[in-house]
Amino acid sequence: MIEREMDSNVSERGIALISALLATTVLLALGMAIVFSATVDTVTTKSQRVGEQAFYAADTGLALARRSLITAMSEELTKIVNGTATYGQNGTGYYQIGATPADGSFPTVLIVPDPDISPSYQFYTNVYARAQQLVTNATSDSTYSTYSSVAGSTFTVVFRPLSGTVDFSPVPTDPSTAGEAIKFRYSIQVTGTTGAGGSSTVDETGRISMNVNLMNTAAPGSPRNFSFSGFGAFFDNGDTASNMYLATGTFSGPVHTNTHFAFNHNNGVTFRNVVSQVDNYIRYDSLDFSLGHLALPIADMTGIDISSEGYKKTNLVPLPGNNFSQEYAVINGTGITLKKTDGTPIDPPATLPSSGGTAVLDSAGKVTPEALAVNLRNAAGSVPPISSGKLNGGSDAVYISSGDGTSITGAGIYVQGDATDIQLYSNGTDQVYVVKQTSGVITTITVSPTNNRTTMSDTTGKSKTYTGVPTDKSDNAHPQPGVSLYVKGNINSLRGGFDSTTGKNVAGLASGTRVTVTAQGDITITGDLTYASPVVDSQGLPVTNYNAIQNVLGLFTNNGNVNLAPNPYYNSDSALSLQVHAAIVAFNSDTSDDNGGIDGSITYTGSSLSSTDKWTLVGSRVQAKINNIGYATRNVYFDQRFSGGGFRPPFFPGTTYTLGTTSVPGVISITSVSDPTPLGISWYREVN
Repeated sequence: MIEREMDSNVSERGIALISALLATTVLLALGMAIVFSATVDTVTTKSQRVGEQAFYAADTGLALARRSLITAMSEELTKIVNGTATYGQNGTGYYQIGATPADGSFPTVLIVPDPDISPSYQFYTNVYARAQQLVTNATSDSTYSTYSSVAGSTFTVVFRPLSGTVDFSPVPTDPSTAGEAIKFRYSIQVTGTTGAGGSSTVDETGRISMNVNLMNTAAPGSPRNFSFSGFGAFFDNGDTASNMYLATGTFSGPVHTNTHFAFNHNNGVTFRNVVSQVDNYIRYDSLDFSLGHLALPIADMTGIDISSEGYKKTNLVPLPGNNFSQEYAVINGTGITLKKTDGTPIDPPATLPSSGGTAVLDSAGKVTPEALAVNLRNAAGSVPPISSGKLNGGSDAVYISSGDGTSITGAGIYVQGDATDIQLYSNGTDQVYVVKQTSGVITTITVSPTNNRTTMSDTTGKSKTYTGVPTDKSDNAHPQPGVSLYVKGNINSLRGGFDSTTGKNVAGLASGTRVTVTAQGDITITGDLTYASPVVDSQGLPVTNYNAIQNVLGLFTNNGNVNLAPNPYYNSDSALSLQVHAAIVAFNSDTSDDNGGIDGSITYTGSSLSSTDKWTLVGSRVQAKINNIGYATRNVYFDQRFSGGGFRPPFFPGTTYTLGTTSVPGVISITSVSDPTPLGISWYREVN
């Protein structure tokens, strides 16, 4: 009995011990859970705090970046408004698209180009660089430095390229004013970091809007406008002989003939723009003028590739008259031969003749030898003599335009007699003219716009440097460098800078050179004539910002031919392929000396050509009569700067002439620019 009671007590004590152990375990687990929970909460709170600190840094950087972008844009626009921007056309900061309209309406002017088309334009490059600099400056000031040192946070900013549109809108009721709406889309990425390892990235995209008001203010004085024909190719007579089919090649720019064209299905002729003619038929696959007549094509035919602008019948286009006198332009800088009511010239040269009468222009409107003589100087600085009523007695000589013997007072170079060889080449920004005559004397003229001087020397040891450069004053409100190189005779060889004997291949015209080479007779091209700044690419398409390019060459004869006679020593191609960058006009003012041949044309007079030789013309081809150029393949790439007749080589013949009140304002000014206004559109946050 006693023994059983003892066993019961022992059992109860064991159960109590187990219960106590279980309770202790539960309490221990609960305590550990509480400790773990507290630890996790502490870690989570710290991570969240670090992430928030990184976000606040990124958000601060975003505000600074947005403000910096707007400030940088405002500063750069102010440069354009104030005229201190160094980019754009002639350093104006803006670009004029196309020619100035002849009807007086506002030309298309872009303060900045479309960022999607010209993302590397200097305006945008300057804005990104300045915005980044402003962000850097802001992070180094005392306010941010204090915050950064306490919070231990930093941020980095990435400005992505702008996109958007630039819309130009002339005011229909007021041709002197226009507006421009600029809408940019921006994207900024800012990453904030903390010393504790937190990182947060914020991306914002938005829109920046601003409005620009423009004004066309007429310049003082009386600008004179002379319109260029604006044709990629023009033929007064487009079918002069039975075998005068258009050769294989590409025409760009408007093409016209005052008669009709002849085609052969074996020749692939491509028109990139409109082609027009006066006759209502074409000659096709026929050597008989009276046969093979077909209606004007309305779609592509074998051998004829027509653009969407079509093949059209139009009215006769009057031949461009020689509204400029290239000879007179040499000494007076305008070439304008009109007279006042008292018989004196509207635009006299710098010096008037004191002997042989005071007449500057004769009854036919041509410059007199006496007026030429007192306004020309040779390499020794001497005035040319007059004998038998002729300059220098009619003997060969080369002169520069200077009425005082110390400075350039006209626009050009005067060559008395034939030129056996004329070489044009670019020497950096300088333009060099080398003229050789039958006497064997070689005269070198170097025009240096950068140094504002013109140096003339010859192989007899004479040399003289004149202050100034030849200047085109035909628009008296906007004089600019321009040369009239006039040859009172034939040019037997005209070429650019390439010479295989020296291995040098330089452009014929420097980037800023504007010149028209005029011959009283024939002009024979013997080598490549190219621009230092090309206006088309290898496919004949306009290069970016072609309208800002200034080098331009004109070739003109009013009583002769432009002959192509390539010399392999003067061509970059070892064969007889020829490249010419120029506007060419060849007319025939005097048919009495034609001797049964074709004058007023472009023709081939060189060595036998192979089927792979090619003639490439970048510019404009205008001639009285179509002729056999000889090349099986020829490409005529229109210089788009000539579109509409606004841009042309200096002193070049045109079809219209206006003197007096200009219908086209002369100065483009920016009257106001609204502050750039940002508007955030989307926002994204990423915490790491």
